[in-house]
Amino acid sequence: MKYSIKNNTLIIEGKFEALSSGVKGGRASIVSILNHQVQQDFNNMQPAQYLNCLANSLIIKKPYFGLLTAVSMDNLCISTDDYLTTFVTAGITHPSPFRIGTINIILVVKGIISEGAMVGAVITATEAKALSLLDLGYDFVGTTTDTVIVAYENKPQPYLEYAGSATEFGEKIIKTVSMGIKGSLRL
Repeated sequence: MKYSIKNNTLIIEGKFEALSSGVKGGRASIVSILNHQVQQDFNNMQPAQYLNCLANSLIIKKPYFGLLTAVSMDNLCISTDDYLTTFVTAGITHPSPFRIGTINIILVVKGIISEGAMVGAVITATEAKALSLLDLGYDFVGTTTDTVIVAYENKPQPYLEYAGSATEFGEKIIKTVSMGIKGSLRL
């Protein structure tokens, strides 16, 4: 895996098996992951088309998963714990259903994750996000447009069967997501 920031876009490249709740999400084999900063007043009704145009302009390798955020890439927080690297951009200025805020979480594993562990990682990352927000004194556990991507690079070791909070993998998710939320919010 390698990553860079180009034109307000986090670009993560590699050969991944991934699961995404973002734009054009689902389960796929991909070679790029994007997290792109948009303007605060962004209101594009065709986000998939917008991301395709962006990917083409940045010459992004396809297939890819992409996320959008109004959070500056200056607030991107990257945390690594052994085989897990977590990327977080957190914006919480508008947590109500009527105004938008976004917390994007990208988990990248050097190893193999079972299908069940991929889903479990989404759950554990969401729990960690919620607990972090509550620990920081907020009275909500997320925003209206939060997303999670879980990706693995298909390295022979480790093989991760489960991702619940009581597992080693789950503990790493909780630690890195919590660090990412707090770091991105600069708290």
